[in-house]
Amino acid sequence: MPDKQGSERRRYPRFHGLHLMANIGNKLVRVAEISAGGMTLEAGFKLSDDALRFTLYPSDNGKLDINHGIGGTCRVVRADESFVALRFDPATYRLVKFIAECSDTGPEQDSFLG
Repeated sequence: MPDKQGSERRRYPRFHGLHLMANIGNKLVRVAEISAGGMTLEAGFKLSDDALRFTLYPSDNGKLDINHGIGGTCRVVRADESFVALRFDPATYRLVKFIAECSDTGPEQDSFLG
C-alpha cells in the first residue's frame, strides 16, 4: 500500500491466490496472501502471544501436497473476525525460497530429463 508520498511501505511484494494451505494450531487454513516477511490466513485457529509453529503446503484442486511442505514459526501481528496477519519469526532462506518458487518468481526448479 503506497504511503502519502506514493512510496510502497511494504518491504516485500505480496502474493495472492497461490493455493497454499497452512497447518497451524492443528487446524488447516487457507493462506489469503503471503510475502517473504509474513502471511495472512483465514481466521479459525487458536491465537497466542507466543510464537506459533506452522507448516505450509502447496495444494492443487483441493488436494494437499504433503510431500513438499515447509515449516516455521510466526507471531501474530493483528487479527479480526475474518483474517489473521502473521510475521515470520524468523523468515528463513528455505521459507522465502519456497514462497518464491510457489509464486513462480523464484529460481527455476530442477527438472528431470526422461
